[in-house]
Amino acid sequence: MRIWFNRGFSLAPIAQAMLAADSSLEVLVSVGEGRPVYSGPTETFEEPDLEPSEYVDWVRDQIARRQIDVFVPTRLREHFYDADLPCRVHFPCSKSNYLVIEDKQAFSDATANEPFHLPTWPASSADELEERLALFRAWHDESLPCVKPRKGVNGHGFWKLPKDTAPSAHLLHPEFHTMRSDVFIAALRIQEREEPIAPLVLMDYLPGPEISFDVLAHEGQILKYVARTKFDRRQSIQSPHFLESEAAVLAARFMLYGLVNLQFRKAIDGSWKILEINARPAGGSIYAEDYGAGLIADWGGLLSGRLTANDIKPVKIDIEFETTSIRRLIEQKEAA
Repeated sequence: MRIWFNRGFSLAPIAQAMLAADSSLEVLVSVGEGRPVYSGPTETFEEPDLEPSEYVDWVRDQIARRQIDVFVPTRLREHFYDADLPCRVHFPCSKSNYLVIEDKQAFSDATANEPFHLPTWPASSADELEERLALFRAWHDESLPCVKPRKGVNGHGFWKLPKDTAPSAHLLHPEFHTMRSDVFIAALRIQEREEPIAPLVLMDYLPGPEISFDVLAHEGQILKYVARTKFDRRQSIQSPHFLESEAAVLAARFMLYGLVNLQFRKAIDGSWKILEINARPAGGSIYAEDYGAGLIADWGGLLSGRLTANDIKPVKIDIEFETTSIRRLIEQKEAA
């Protein structure tokens, strides 16, 4: 059984965990041109940078040439829902649900009636963001606004927007992702002189902590999960967890399938809000494998057909371990 993951995040250790659980598998990973190659997969190969239609054709050719049985797209996934490929293709949900999950404003709208809903406002220009910020501060005077790209992953483009910090704060300490709001809007206006800005979403900054649910699901039902609570220098891994019912609501609402990630974060009022669903495994999902969670191992079994949904049993785990945060690395560098 040959499984291929195209370009994505943290795929080498995920492939390694699958292979450790089932030596009969072959797990292939493709990476961008010039990107690092890590040990773990059966084979790692480069993929070209192509336009979406050409890329789909290239994938179709690779599936035939490399005798792939299951293709798991992460890059340009939306273009494969309607593609005619010569193997089974694994998707985390339907195309319509995927397009909602990948759009932060659409996702917020879709969860508006849930108690864990995080209100979000769209902004497609500097003027619109300035107007939204004024309304936000009138309604939420004690809250800290933040912005993210409406479509984006991995924290890229996230900024907290206070009104009273130093104008150069983002230059002196970019690791804190804090920029004075008038400076941010001025930068957008400069950008708009050259081309339109990418759509943004404005929301309440949630102080945390953050709880990342690594979920193995089948047809909208959670088969097993672990919840990773992220602190500054440590993480805890728990299952069962008090947010299990909220995660189950989301899995059923979007009919999730396979290994995905749900991110909750604590608001200033003590409530828990859903930040987003990542329709892929999180890089941190590998942590729980070291403690017997088996989410990645069982996902490989489902992909290969070695396991069925009825074979998957919930895990019981409650541990805490230290992590090396970016802030710790900065502190160590400054102290040296």
